[in-house]
Amino acid sequence: MSYRKTYSFRVQPQDVDFQYKVTMSAMANILLTTAGYNADDNGFGIRFLNEMECTWVLTRFAVEMNRFPEQYENISVETWIENVGRASTTRNFCIRDEKNEIIGNACSVWVFFDMKTRRAKDLQTLEGIHKFASGEAGLIEKPIKLDAVEGEDYDGFKVKYSDIDINGHVNTISYIEWISDCFSLDCYRKCSVKRFEFNFMNEMLYDDFVEIAGQEIATGDFRFEICKEDKVACRARVVF
Repeated sequence: MSYRKTYSFRVQPQDVDFQYKVTMSAMANILLTTAGYNADDNGFGIRFLNEMECTWVLTRFAVEMNRFPEQYENISVETWIENVGRASTTRNFCIRDEKNEIIGNACSVWVFFDMKTRRAKDLQTLEGIHKFASGEAGLIEKPIKLDAVEGEDYDGFKVKYSDIDINGHVNTISYIEWISDCFSLDCYRKCSVKRFEFNFMNEMLYDDFVEIAGQEIATGDFRFEICKEDKVACRARVVF
């Protein structure tokens, strides 16, 4: 049995920024699409889980890029499940260019989520999923637990229709776009993102008020906290 599967993508104009390079959010979207394809191929995709009124929810996510692919470039994303525990499962990714050279890696942690109770479920109840766990580690450090942020306020706004996904809460891509927008065009001209990671902690729902605070804890190492009222919804890190 082959634990690893590879999926091909062509970078489209809507995936790139003003420098014709893939944005953080578009790169994340490609990776999450890959995860969805592979979950379907393994028989445990969203459509299967939805029949049980359940879904997959991303709790931690880290991406490291040697370089971001450019408009119309063909890339391949290899993915595999490292482990399946009771509380979460870890999926890894390796991104290659047309020359088969590695240009990035990623690691994601997921929970099996009950849509009715809005709580995580025991993965042991998903019969057969454990046979897909390879035990093979990824090529980057796993997403770390990010500390609280005591920085300056960056932005504030309400969650809108376009932020909500099929699970009824803010989608991963919106969180990444919100953090991406905390940096200026000049910053992106001068620097390249080397690593970005997210801890998703509490759901954000339609019409919640978003507050973003951030601080630079070391040169080029930025930490962020996204809150709603008195709850932390997400913590993030961007390293240039």
